Amino acid sequence: MEECVFCKIIKNEIKASIVFENDRFIAFLDKSPIFKGHTLLIPKEHIETLFDFPEDYLEELAVESKLIAEGVKKGTNCDGILLINNNVVSQSVPHFHVHIIPREKGKPLRGFMWPRTKYKDEVEEEGFKEKISKSIEMLK
Repeated sequence: MEECVFCKIIKNEIKASIVFENDRFIAFLDKSPIFKGHTLLIPKEHIETLFDFPEDYLEELAVESKLIAEGVKKGTNCDGILLINNNVVSQSVPHFHVHIIPREKGKPLRGFMWPRTKYKDEVEEEGFKEKISKSIEMLK
């Protein structure tokens, strides 16, 4: 089986706008965000679904999800956060990932999560990366 795209990001074989990294997790901006600042948190170990997650790892997942969600909220100055995790159905990459999506009152999800958007350019994407990364650092 060909190595998954997220494993390639972990190994720096594919470029990603990384906002957080420690020895067990990495978080980066989604390339096709629902709203700008949409971040993915993944384990560095290749784990496909929540059902495959070792139980001792789940507490760390919850703690890091909270940290990244707080960083996204502060970094994007949004009103709230939507956390989503698909398992098998609608899971576009077979590597566990949590979607951390900034939400603003009055900006509804269209068709629940589609259509997605794009960053205007690398400069705009880098700006979101820096704001979120800085916010996460300040929260640690």
